[in-house]
Parts: sequence; C-alpha cells; structure tokens
Amino acid sequence: MSNKKKNTDVALENNVAEIEVPEMEAAQDEVVIAIEEPVSKEVKQVVPAIDKHLLGYSLIVENGKALKLSPKTQNYVFYQIATQDDDESLHIRLSGNEGGGLHSKEWISVNAIIEVLDAMKDQPIKSTILKSVFKGGSTNNVAFLAAVLRSDEIGLLAQSEKSVFIHKLSADYEERKTTLLNLK
Repeated sequence: MSNKKKNTDVALENNVAEIEVPEMEAAQDEVVIAIEEPVSKEVKQVVPAIDKHLLGYSLIVENGKALKLSPKTQNYVFYQIATQDDDESLHIRLSGNEGGGLHSKEWISVNAIIEVLDAMKDQPIKSTILKSVFKGGSTNNVAFLAAVLRSDEIGLLAQSEKSVFIHKLSADYEERKTTLLNLK
C-alpha cells in the first residue's frame, strides 16, 4: 500500500479529507462567486406587541422608576402615569420591577391615592393604607406603590424617622400634589 493511500485512509478515519491545491483554489473561487451574488430575502416587519393595559390610556410618564423600600436591595420598581382617554382623569400603574415580586398592573386613580394620603396628615403611614386603592390582591402592590410615591419624581411620601418601611407625607406634599395633578 502506498504512503498516499495510507494517509488518505487515516484522514478518512479521522473524518478529515485531503484536498489537493488546485481543488482548494477552485472551491475558493466558487465561494467568492456565491458571496458576490446579491442576496434577496424577504424581511418581515416586526410589529411591537401592544400592551393591553395601555388601551384607553394616554401615557404622560412612560418609564418612571423608583428605588424599592428595602435597604437590602438597589433594585427598582417601574411605573407609568397616564390620563384615561374617556374622562382625562390621571392614573398610575406599576409596570415592572427588578429582582422579582409579583404585582398588579392595573391603573390606579391618582385622586384615590391623594384622598387616602390627605387623610393621613401628621400621622405615620404604613404601606398597607394604600391597599384600598387596588382591586388586585398581590401583597407587593402596596410596598411597590409606596416606593413610587417616595420617588424623587413624585415625592408625595418620605421615610419616617421610625423605620425605613414607615412613611410620612413629604415636607412639600401640597406642592408635589399640585405638580402631579397638573401633569395632565
């Protein structure tokens, strides 16, 4: 058996084929020709999914974010503010969060939130006081909403001296409330 035959047998056993130089150059020419031919592919336009929660609302704040209440995390909860199309009333909703935790994505009347907060002047406020503004029952709703109401952008609540999880109306509550209600 010749050396070349032995080498070919070994190469085939290892699934490696030997290609002579002229064959390789011919194969390269074919590849270059194939690349130079125009590629025509039909491109399908990607349509973004519609968030069903946005139907009937016009966004004012699309990507608001607030630091969660726990000092053990630097994660954020995200929110949106919108007017309802039929009566132009102002609403807020929790739109997402980092780090986990389920929550309702329902729209909440800003007037209902203000009504609850107005009744709490000069009192320490627990997040659970906000439960009445939600229809959904996720336990994270009230803490996430309290974090949003404490955010620099909204600022209706501030941390109480008693605990990181207890709130009070911010020092400039009335001005912040007016600013929020005038977002329309």
